Amino acid sequence: MRWLACLMLLSALPFLPLLGRADSVGDAANLVGLGGALTLWWQVVLGTRTLTRRLTADRLAVVNLHRWLGGCGAFLVLLHPLLETIAARRDLAYLWLIDFTWVESGYTSLGRIALLLFLALWLTSTLLRALVRHRAWRLMHYVSYPLVGLVLPHAWGVGSYLIETPWLRAYWLLLAALLALLVGWRLAVPLWTGRYRLVAAERLSPTVVQYTLAPLGRPRRPAPGQFCYLRLNSLGRAHPFSVTRVGEDATLSFAVKDAGPFTARLAALRPGAVLRLDGPYGTFTRQARDADRPAVLVAGGIGVTPFVELVRRHAGPHMSLHHVVSAREEAVFADELRHHLGARYRTGPPQPGPRARYFVCGSPGFVATTTGRLRARGVTGGQLYTEEFDC
Repeated sequence: MRWLACLMLLSALPFLPLLGRADSVGDAANLVGLGGALTLWWQVVLGTRTLTRRLTADRLAVVNLHRWLGGCGAFLVLLHPLLETIAARRDLAYLWLIDFTWVESGYTSLGRIALLLFLALWLTSTLLRALVRHRAWRLMHYVSYPLVGLVLPHAWGVGSYLIETPWLRAYWLLLAALLALLVGWRLAVPLWTGRYRLVAAERLSPTVVQYTLAPLGRPRRPAPGQFCYLRLNSLGRAHPFSVTRVGEDATLSFAVKDAGPFTARLAALRPGAVLRLDGPYGTFTRQARDADRPAVLVAGGIGVTPFVELVRRHAGPHMSLHHVVSAREEAVFADELRHHLGARYRTGPPQPGPRARYFVCGSPGFVATTTGRLRARGVTGGQLYTEEFDC
């Protein structure tokens, strides 16, 4: 994450000299608009996991940064047109006036269209999130591409700082070119992600199947606790699953719970079918390998999957696992985990310890409830590591 943070700070440096030149509401509006545009640009970059993984394996940290920047970007993007309206001494109807009859109004109208797209994206990600289905919410995020694509020429055409400062104008053009390359990268990446062949499918419980895949090219070597994205074809949507086994023959296994259309299509595949694999990602269980402090693994149902390979390779006296399931037959991998951990494999909730680290994985509700109970019993935020199914 340090490299990523450094790049973000460096990208903002060209705008710092402008701070001393903002002596009016119009100047402030321009400066806020440039900051909002840069934030949106980074939102698109952070949403491209195949790019950010080259800077950090911690996908969840990138997602959290993406969310945090979303709040910052919303503030700047919404403040910019309000300041412009005040500077122009116009009413709020000025915000929505679309006029392409002359050049300057055309560039301004691009910004207004971008504002409408941003409002749709922001509302479906915040106030209306509970009403929007997950698939629709994900598809709505593709609006960010035309959104940033409109913001860049909008600022190019009417941004006074860009018009007056040639070197800043060149930097803006560079950002636009990088965005175009990024969009091309994202469109092309599914075509060259790893190809794996399905070699086996084993039902572990009434609702869970373990799939084993063999590489058809360069094999991936996930560390314990990491996950990969699977696609049924090059153009299909990618779904994340934790790796439950890395075979000596480079095969990868994933335990998948039956839940929705994708897992139904996955279950219908026959040995020999080819899937696309992207990854690995994640650093969730990295600290659990440290034998100097107790590592308490807490899994809700299929949330046990990030811990299986970890226990297989690094089980020791410092490690225990608490597997919370709704029915005994849903405790997948129980026999193997009990073999490695003995009495340190339990099916009840954990008891807090003063030095222990707690690694909690499961549904968002399970993670929130479990961490809430641990915090109420004195466990600090620094002792908690979490991973949710929909990350």
